[in-house]
Amino acid sequence: MASFPRLFEPGRIGRLEVRNRIISAPMERNYCNRDGSVTQRYIDYLEARARGGVGLFFTEASYVDPRGKGRAFQLGVHDDAMIPGLTRLVQAVHRHGAKIGLELNYGGRVVAPEVSGLQPWAPSAVPCKMSGGAMPHVLSVEEMQDILRKFGEAARRSREAGCDIIEIHGAHGYLLGQFLSPVTNQRTDAYGGPLANRMRFLMEVIREVKRQVGDDFPLAVRVSADEYVDGGIVLPDTLEVAKAMEAAGVHLIDISGGNYESAFMIVQPMEIPLGCHVPLAAQVRSVVKIPVSVAGRINDPTFAEQVLADGHADFVSLARALHADPEFPNKARQGRLEDICYCMACNQGCIDVLSQQIPIFCTINTATGRERDFAIRPASRPRRILVIGGGPAGMEAARVAALRGHRVTLVERAAELGGQIRYAMRPTHKGEFGQIVRYLSHQIKTAGVEIRLKEEANLALVQAEKPDVVVVATGARPFIPPIPGVEQPHVATLFDVYDGRVDIRGRVCLFGANLAGVELAEYLAQRDADVILVDPGKAMAADAGLRAKWLLLERVEQHPRIDVRLNTTLEEIAADAVLLQSEGKTEWVRPVAHIVLAAGGEAENRLLDSLKREWPG
Repeated sequence: MASFPRLFEPGRIGRLEVRNRIISAPMERNYCNRDGSVTQRYIDYLEARARGGVGLFFTEASYVDPRGKGRAFQLGVHDDAMIPGLTRLVQAVHRHGAKIGLELNYGGRVVAPEVSGLQPWAPSAVPCKMSGGAMPHVLSVEEMQDILRKFGEAARRSREAGCDIIEIHGAHGYLLGQFLSPVTNQRTDAYGGPLANRMRFLMEVIREVKRQVGDDFPLAVRVSADEYVDGGIVLPDTLEVAKAMEAAGVHLIDISGGNYESAFMIVQPMEIPLGCHVPLAAQVRSVVKIPVSVAGRINDPTFAEQVLADGHADFVSLARALHADPEFPNKARQGRLEDICYCMACNQGCIDVLSQQIPIFCTINTATGRERDFAIRPASRPRRILVIGGGPAGMEAARVAALRGHRVTLVERAAELGGQIRYAMRPTHKGEFGQIVRYLSHQIKTAGVEIRLKEEANLALVQAEKPDVVVVATGARPFIPPIPGVEQPHVATLFDVYDGRVDIRGRVCLFGANLAGVELAEYLAQRDADVILVDPGKAMAADAGLRAKWLLLERVEQHPRIDVRLNTTLEEIAADAVLLQSEGKTEWVRPVAHIVLAAGGEAENRLLDSLKREWPG
């Protein structure tokens, strides 16, 4: 059985003892009320992860002033009215032996006026295009002192709510990080210019927080060790800031990276390797004696153990890994690695919906954020359930039904489980999509589901099985647009390509620049095809959130073998050419050896419709 002695060794942060080295990193969720107060949903979410074995929680970036609020449903610590809800949150976490602290934040230049209703305040007049580009008001020293007091008051509220520790958010290009960064701090007074000046406001916030809560109250500061932007914060700066923070009485330095202009290094997609900030944390740890924690794609207990064993950090900070599986720590401690629902860094349900001001969810865990509503309870009457379709939806339905006590049979016509995930994991850097197949396959097997592969489900099979309930999870089939010539043999679908049914060589016209189409364009270009990517829309991968496509779009736009043609329709397909239309002009493009369709899908409902008509069950 796997063992993780360092991961589950108690740790100390100042006077605070933590039961293990796992920190639930700050992560915004849009689970709070609009006024910033705690909801039962928020409490349920954190309590599930405290029950799951987390050592220490940092809640999320909690705004100390409404002018610094970045999300409509962000956690607030700006008013004494927040204290009762925060107290209930703290008590829920404490019930399970975990510790908790609030992360105090002020948004600065990244605040969108449509959220706060106010002009953003910042060190300098440097707008943030990633959050709308509003020109910030340049803070006066008097206004800075007002913000300073609000950090202190927020710290006092945190202590009164029963928090064990406080974290100051100095990372990710928020206000304190803006003062640290030469890119966003262009001041010429005592708070700008040399690093000693740029860190001055952060040091003042640290002193004010300590004045409010006491010098020995555990205090952490989160910093971006590298902003990954030209002219931004770099590691040598951070090493000096770390030494200054230690001298000022900080008890934990929490290492992250990036800012809004390099947001893919704040919440990393699959392309970014595990532990991307670990080398930075190791350097910081080498210059201080206080503990250092590190975040950044740490989603595997074996990897986390190695980070600690190698002396690169004292704690590991996990956000999405715990979002995907609240029982991650308990399962790791018990050696049940196959039962962990591993985060695959798809970013589709969490960070990419955050800016839509709706509650985040998880692509691979339907209960995330709905722990109370989706708790699995025994069925009042066990039934025989037939699930048709072995994709993720079918496997999840089978898993839940079996855990509730039903007798479940799953029928899949393919030779393996996975459904369209088998295609989703084929593009470059997308192999981790296979995590969901491995997890669900193992879960349904251990739950006792009867699995029948290479078997076509039809009305006769359902009638022979005589189930009490049929769950139809047959997914979608490729949409074939009504284009003249589409029936010709050199026309293929995305599925045909990934299944190896066609050998694509030479020049290809790929119709459909949705996320799947753009990924396929890169896939084909890497295999020496010359790709003309055609789409009637105005943007590539418009169906995907920014962090799911950011790096992909950069690669595709720069790839010499990919010719992107947006605002363009595919009018006709000939034997060796395609007719394209753009802005009212038509053009025959030749030679073209293959046409590949990635025009989305349509529901595969033929069996469902048949059962509705003819099956009496």
